[in-house]
Amino acid sequence: MDETRSREPTPPPSFFGAVSELLSKTGAHLDRLSVDLARDLGEVARGGVAVADAAKAEWLDVSAKVEAAWAQARAQSRGVPRVTRVVRAGLAIAATARWYRLRAAAAGFDAILPADHRLLAERTRAVCIELRGGVLKLGQVASCRPDLIGPIWAGALAELQDRVPAVDAAAITARVEAELGAPIADRFAAFDAEPLAAASLAQVHGARLADGRAVAVKVQVPGIDDVVRADVAALGILAGALGDLVPGDLAAIAAELGRALTGELDYVAEGAAGAEVAPTLAGTALFVPAVVASHSTPRVLTTDRVDGRRLTEALDAADRAERTRILRALCDGIARQIFRGGVVHADPHPGNFLCTADGRIAVLDWGCVLRLTPAERGGYARLMLALAAGDGATAERELRGLGFGGDGPALADIAASITAVMRPGVSAATVDWEAQARSFVADVSVRAKAAAVTVPRSFVLLGRVLGTLAGLVAVYKPDLELAQIIGPHLAAALAAA
Repeated sequence: MDETRSREPTPPPSFFGAVSELLSKTGAHLDRLSVDLARDLGEVARGGVAVADAAKAEWLDVSAKVEAAWAQARAQSRGVPRVTRVVRAGLAIAATARWYRLRAAAAGFDAILPADHRLLAERTRAVCIELRGGVLKLGQVASCRPDLIGPIWAGALAELQDRVPAVDAAAITARVEAELGAPIADRFAAFDAEPLAAASLAQVHGARLADGRAVAVKVQVPGIDDVVRADVAALGILAGALGDLVPGDLAAIAAELGRALTGELDYVAEGAAGAEVAPTLAGTALFVPAVVASHSTPRVLTTDRVDGRRLTEALDAADRAERTRILRALCDGIARQIFRGGVVHADPHPGNFLCTADGRIAVLDWGCVLRLTPAERGGYARLMLALAAGDGATAERELRGLGFGGDGPALADIAASITAVMRPGVSAATVDWEAQARSFVADVSVRAKAAAVTVPRSFVLLGRVLGTLAGLVAVYKPDLELAQIIGPHLAAALAAA
């Protein structure tokens, strides 16, 4: 049986949690020991043998524990070999990164060298393409954060946005006919065999209805539901294994992204979410393509076809004034969703925005959405106003009310740092975004971990949305003040709370 189609049950979550915890502790221990050893060997060669002898017993003990945990993972996940495959690939990349870090330390450098980062990024991209599914989806999410992962990684992973190998046309045809209950020729006047776009969980084909209406047909990749379930389980294990390398609450982020991935498989819900948001965007440059209900099912979604350029292609080709107009419209549309409608598009990578010739922006793929209650919208609005006013006590209180945990002053400081560019009078065109990113990674993230900061479910996806938007603003530097755009929407949220 194809491993991606296996329907045997996954091991219980408690098992994955235990393996994650052990891998995290032993991985951190091993990493600290390794780096210290490499530095000692590099700086004092004559003491290398003594250092190695002293570390050998501890190294073997840690290695034995990791191997035991991994052997248990292999034994318990025989029903879902996909889990083993994904975890093995993730740990292999992590092991390579640690080796590059050791090599750099031995040579007297504090961090992995750019050339090695490039090799790691290219290897990660290849793994994402090979594994597809949820793994590829996470690679696409990461590619939208050049401000945090750096231009080398963002550049390598950006190819995942639109260079995904297409699924065999026969498999797609069979899926459409099974879902619609009739041959394609009976339901469409024309159906393009070549996809308009191939993504991690689905691909989109152009088609035409009997009445001549041009449509886009999104077809779920056959067997992808089993793949996603396995990837979510593997993500939980990797969150433990890589927790010492990545700042922040990686386990919480992994859990929420896992829920989001699972939710993206229901196209009826996706179509309903887009229709729900459409009125919020009415009268703006943003719009949601209409769903053709008669040709849609939980695994096939047919909508009006929109022809246009991907967001980043349009921004690259535009002059400064047009870039500013596009990004102002995007910021306004996202603020409307967060503070007015409460249903937020939570998968905002550039491939999900098409800029049309008449200046509008189509928002595609509503499979991953964040829902905010009026109380949450009001809480985030009050938080923004408190941070703008420098009111740390109120900011901390609102953070607590929203579900953030950890040291109070650290919470307020971190929130203030994240939202510094949204203060009145600050133009996105004049912000030193590279310095902001360095400060966040080197200072804010470290403090978040030291203060045991935890985030609520709402902010995991909201952070993903705002992070992607911040990445676009950082790259294109539009001449706009985010505070002016967001202000009116904050007032609306406070009135509705």
